[in-house]
Amino acid sequence: MFRLSPIKLWRNVSSIMFLLAIIFCLIGTFTIHGNLIVHWNGGGVPNNYAGKWVLWAMLLEAFLSMFTHSSFSKKRPEQNPLSIEMSGAFSTALVSSWSIINIILVTYYFYPLTAIVIIGSIAIVFCYILFPIIAYIRNRKNNKS
Repeated sequence: MFRLSPIKLWRNVSSIMFLLAIIFCLIGTFTIHGNLIVHWNGGGVPNNYAGKWVLWAMLLEAFLSMFTHSSFSKKRPEQNPLSIEMSGAFSTALVSSWSIINIILVTYYFYPLTAIVIIGSIAIVFCYILFPIIAYIRNRKNNKS
């Protein structure tokens, strides 16, 4: 039921991103006094706050996302290697996005720059584009061998 991705690359990237989320969650828990900014309007002005519990919620989401690779792959007797590779890529992108959100929240507390939110948002989108491309390239390379 709870199994990590069968592909070593995605398992390692997910684990590293989850460890980063743990580190930032602990930093935020023990060093932040008061509430975190969790929402910004279109102009980059903060307009919603939450307690430190939101860091732990994001950490939980990152942890649960580590085991979602089987939800993305199709269940059939002769499973396509690309679907296995893509399922690991999307699972890793989920873990990365929750971890990056955790990193953004803690970093923005210490350095309240709009650029941090923009860079973090771009990093999340980048994960959902880059990881499937890497999965496709890995699959093509493995099929040629």
